[in-house]
Amino acid sequence: MRTKNKQPLSPERLRLRRFGVVVAACFVLGSLLGYGGFYWASHAGRGALVSSEGNPVGGNFRVASMGGSIVTEGEFRGSWLIVWFVDPRCPAQRCMPALKRLDSVAVRLHQEGHSVSPLVVSLDATAPNTDDLQDYVMNNAPHTVPAYASQSMIEAMTDLYHAPLTKEDGYYIPAPSFVVMNPQGRYAASVPTALDEESLMRRLHAVITP
Repeated sequence: MRTKNKQPLSPERLRLRRFGVVVAACFVLGSLLGYGGFYWASHAGRGALVSSEGNPVGGNFRVASMGGSIVTEGEFRGSWLIVWFVDPRCPAQRCMPALKRLDSVAVRLHQEGHSVSPLVVSLDATAPNTDDLQDYVMNNAPHTVPAYASQSMIEAMTDLYHAPLTKEDGYYIPAPSFVVMNPQGRYAASVPTALDEESLMRRLHAVITP
C-alpha cells in the first residue's frame, strides 16, 4: 500500500506550532512559579519574607486584600501609610474605639489635602475562614484597608513593625501603636492607639506636617 508523503509545514504553520509550544511552556512554568510563590510566602523564614530596608521600625511586606490580591508596601508609595495590627476576634469594647479613631482622623487629614492610607493587618491567619475581617473593619472604618497574611508573614511583619503577637483570652492582643511610614517608605513615628481622637489628630498632623 502506498503512503502519501507528508507535506512539509509552511513557515507560517511552523511559527504557529512553535508559538503554541512556548505558550504551553509558559503556562506550566507560571503555574509552578505561582505555587512556589505561595509556598514560599507561607513557609519561608523572616529574612526571605520581609526586610527593614534600613528602617528602625517597619519595612517591606506582602499581605492579601479581601479580594485575594497581593498588596505590598510599594502600593502605598506617595502616601502616608499608617499600619495597625489587630485580631478580628478582639472584643469590640477593646479594639473598635482605636479603629474608629484611626479611620476618622484619616478622613480629616484627607480633607486637609493629605494623602493618608490606614492599613489594618489581621493578627489571625485564619481570619478569611473563621472571621469576617472585611465586615469587622469596613462596617466600622470604611476608609481603612483590611488585609490578612500567612502565619509566617504575620510573625515576620509584627517583628519588623515592633508589634506584639501575644494571645490572651482566645484572641491576639492589638498592637499598642499605629506605625507611620512616610510617602518614601521611611519610618516616621509610632503613635499610641490609646490617644483620644483630638490628640491622635494633633500627633499625626505634627508628623505629617512638621
